Amino acid sequence: MSGKVKYLAVGAVVASAAFVPVSAQAETVRIANWVPSVHHMTNTLAEWAASAAKASGGKLTLTVDKTALAKPPGQYDLAVNGIRDVAWGVPAYTPGRFVALRLWEMPFLSPSAELGGQAAWMWYEKNGLAAKEFADTHLLTVWVHGPGILHTKKRIATLEDLKGVKLRVGGGGIFLAKQLGAVPVAMPATKAHESLLRGITAGAFFPFEAIRGFRLEKLVTHHLLVPGGLYTVPFFLTMNKKKWASLSRNAQDALNKAGGRAGAKLIGKHWDEGDKIGMKIARDNGNTIEEITPAEFKKWSARTDKIVVEYLAKMKKAGHDGEALLADLKATVASIK
Repeated sequence: MSGKVKYLAVGAVVASAAFVPVSAQAETVRIANWVPSVHHMTNTLAEWAASAAKASGGKLTLTVDKTALAKPPGQYDLAVNGIRDVAWGVPAYTPGRFVALRLWEMPFLSPSAELGGQAAWMWYEKNGLAAKEFADTHLLTVWVHGPGILHTKKRIATLEDLKGVKLRVGGGGIFLAKQLGAVPVAMPATKAHESLLRGITAGAFFPFEAIRGFRLEKLVTHHLLVPGGLYTVPFFLTMNKKKWASLSRNAQDALNKAGGRAGAKLIGKHWDEGDKIGMKIARDNGNTIEEITPAEFKKWSARTDKIVVEYLAKMKKAGHDGEALLADLKATVASIK
């Protein structure tokens, strides 16, 4: 199968001699990708790969797939099974697998992807959670997207407006939608365009970058901004263990340098840029963009309290001190300037 898959070479996106292998012995790392080429993550992955290649002194070549090898929920297993050396994905698409990392999905936690992404890695590493939840791969970094907000076909300004509205949600958005009075329709992000086009859903939870990434500007024309986001989705970039062990120390050092907090910051910065682009596209299309009022925010916040309580119970069941981890998560976010 892999011989038929087309690749996006690092040098094709970021052209620099520093990224070109200088030795016939150069090592190669293959990275799985599952979003459309128009989505910023395609180029962002290439830029991240370029940073790793540069850190290796040009001795490491990284390629990014142009064609998805698995559906979004299957991305992690691509890395576990060595079908691809590196894969990135969404913890919410595989419920029960990454319980601690999904604490980031709680409401109103992160003002931006660049800040939140750094905090996510720092918090996850500091608390020893990576070793527990990614035991069967080598975790390179985690990050988050920008504030998750509400995009709908009709104007939504209050909880009353939202009642009964069918929303496309990811795994973590099911309970959120229910608590707010909407009707959740769970599906991967890649299915959102078709769902909205066919009228299966009348809105969606997404950060603003999805407007461009999934071509939604003509399908959802009303956008409600919420401080800190109604939710924040965490992501992972992880590597097959055997592949990691087979790499030279130079290659491993390069991947570690490009990963961690530096990788989370780089990828998060591009998510924030994607949000700005998505917002501009919506404005240029004549869409309505407004912020939730302070009074209404209090009502929405009260409705989401139960989400936190329920998730902390899941954390406890998984053997985590959820209250302490959530407090540390918030403190880590506040510590980054």
